[in-house]
Amino acid sequence: MHLVRYEYHGKTHHGVLEGDHVAEIAGDFFGSYQRTGVMVPVGLVTLKAPVMPSKIINLAGNYLSHMGATPPFKIPQPFLATPSSVNDPGGAVVIPQGSTDVHYEGEMAVVIARRCRKVSKADAPGYVLGVCAANDVSERDWQNGADKDVQWWRAKSADTFSPFGPWITTGLDYGNLRLVTRVNGKVVQDTNTKELIFDVPTLVSFISQNMTLEAGDVIFTGTSGDTSAVKAGDVMEVELEGCGVLRNPVVNA
Repeated sequence: MHLVRYEYHGKTHHGVLEGDHVAEIAGDFFGSYQRTGVMVPVGLVTLKAPVMPSKIINLAGNYLSHMGATPPFKIPQPFLATPSSVNDPGGAVVIPQGSTDVHYEGEMAVVIARRCRKVSKADAPGYVLGVCAANDVSERDWQNGADKDVQWWRAKSADTFSPFGPWITTGLDYGNLRLVTRVNGKVVQDTNTKELIFDVPTLVSFISQNMTLEAGDVIFTGTSGDTSAVKAGDVMEVELEGCGVLRNPVVNA
């Protein structure tokens, strides 16, 4: 099932994508919901970020191919991105003034279904609503440069730096999905989520031991391989198998 959040006639709705139409639902995706009977052609709606999370938890170094010569971490390494960094499918990623080295990071995002606190690895899948494509856009100079910030507050959380979507897909084997990133149609990352060092149940359980996850919170599970800079005029695409294509153009501030 593909769950979408969308704008239609100036109002925001939740729905289920069925072919080339969206079936509107009453309420949101958390708890029981019912269809209203309204069907809208998908070409007439504007897709929004599938949820508005209270927080985004990103993972550092969760693919061996991204670690280079650095040994793999012994435990997951989460860090936070702010809700104000959320961007919509199709929304422009804005290169901030003073920025010199903005990179794509194609990832799989996990959306939490209900309040999650101190759950076991075995129980963790029951707290996952579904998954979608994500792009952990990163300003490398602010993150790792000579005058880098102590915290990654703007390198990872600048406005527009956390697009995800275009919808949440439920019922997938998210431990075995192909994940491809393209820039201007050229493949720049190509991996499979089975290559994650720490899988989804491990991440959900680990994070929940010390930080309560709320319904709608999002975990960006990490990026693979090498990344490179993008510039205004580029178009970034992240395609997660079974979950559609997240597409975002790049513009200057």
